[in-house]
Amino acid sequence: MQNAQKNFLIASIIPHHISDIDAFNDLKEIKQLIDTYGGHVSDFITQHREIHDKGPFIGRGKIKEISALIKKDSINVIVLNALVKPGHIFDMKKIWLQENPDIQVWDKIDLILNIFSKNASTAEAKLQIELAAMRHMGPRIYGMGQVMSRQAGSIGTRGIGETNTELMKRHWREQIKAVKDKIKKLENNRRSQLLQRQRGGFKTVSLIGYTNAGKTSLFNLLTKKSKKIQNALFVTLDSNVGKIYSPKIHKQILITDTIGFINNLPADLIEAFKSTLLESIHADVLLQAIDLSDENLELKIQTVESILNELQIADKKRIYVFNKIDKCPNLDKKQLIKKYSVYNPQFISTITGHGLEDMLSQIEKTLTP
Repeated sequence: MQNAQKNFLIASIIPHHISDIDAFNDLKEIKQLIDTYGGHVSDFITQHREIHDKGPFIGRGKIKEISALIKKDSINVIVLNALVKPGHIFDMKKIWLQENPDIQVWDKIDLILNIFSKNASTAEAKLQIELAAMRHMGPRIYGMGQVMSRQAGSIGTRGIGETNTELMKRHWREQIKAVKDKIKKLENNRRSQLLQRQRGGFKTVSLIGYTNAGKTSLFNLLTKKSKKIQNALFVTLDSNVGKIYSPKIHKQILITDTIGFINNLPADLIEAFKSTLLESIHADVLLQAIDLSDENLELKIQTVESILNELQIADKKRIYVFNKIDKCPNLDKKQLIKKYSVYNPQFISTITGHGLEDMLSQIEKTLTP
């Protein structure tokens, strides 16, 4: 079955401290992720409750409700809109398999990893995805061994399961190490390239921002390249490099475009893509693209800030580039300039080219010692 033919059901827990607006935006984003993957969202199931470590992820009534929908709407994939413990997934899938023996149950990381797999093109990106997938699947592998242990114990041969678990863990650790060694070699090559650029006197500017904020459009506009643009999340996984010449500082400026961020991007995924993000970590200036027309603009700025803190580069020189001003004709710039003055806000349109010269001038100014 092709991806486009798969019917998805989203099951989402809404803790009591989450507002209805935030819950709606979260569901909207998970739907957009599924659209990016190529699936069709047939149903939404939501439940207001706290997420507990013990007990089922969702209530028994909702589990039965989903079982009925699996049969009624021919659901192929259930996406749990959270980071869900392997035991919870195992228990729910066991019930839902009775309605569809081929049912897949994913949490948010599973969904993102499947999107990554579709969009990865370089050896480095593929290895990073493989590493993230293995880290995510590790606890499920252990769970298989524990199930075998319980089964073995019930027939009077206790100990076989523990042995299997240890074998699985050892194999898993060896696989992780092999992939990390390969990534390390590629990372060393990238570091060498970065060092050569520094020795060559190149200045570097890295494009960052929330996914789908217009980074790639801005990259194309600056570098005169024609990198593919899609209205989808996580199209850019690999670093892309272009350059422009600055007559003011008499140097070539290298521009890099890297992976976009989303809200609650799991730490393991950030860790896995650190080698790709080296371009941002070692850049002279970060150019942060922000979708001016986005109603959740402030939340997405905070999300990027949080990830930069995790990467320990939040104090790096940064310029806020508010994109899509063509969609906001009545914008009051003064408020945003005042609020984010420390980041020298620029207002542009990658469609019309408005504000591009001012932005280039600010880049040159920021790069000048």
